[in-house]
Amino acid sequence: MSKVTYTMFIDNGDGAAAVVACGVPLPRALVLALEYGGKGRATIVHSDIGPLRQFAIGRRPAGGGDFECATYTMVRRSGSPGLDADRAMEVFEQVLLQHPYQFWNGRVVTDEDFARRHTAGSA
Repeated sequence: MSKVTYTMFIDNGDGAAAVVACGVPLPRALVLALEYGGKGRATIVHSDIGPLRQFAIGRRPAGGGDFECATYTMVRRSGSPGLDADRAMEVFEQVLLQHPYQFWNGRVVTDEDFARRHTAGSA
């Protein structure tokens, strides 16, 4: 298991960043991004489509209502639903890092990168 942790932040528009969380593993960052602002509870749903398994990640609204999909992926179905879910999570984690606006209006970088940028910006 990776020991890399991440900092989540939102740019304030004035060059400063409001840190939402730091020291979090990537799966937790996914949950925090989806639940940020009280929009709902992070949820993953799946269904089988022939030889594929579709996983969708999003949220269930706090006040009730239908599932709101943030993004989805398809994986070739294996004999292990848990392994399939792990592969889907890896895809979702990469989407969070490369295209965070699919989940929330902030960014996610490694703690190390955030510290390096913050130090470079204040020097």
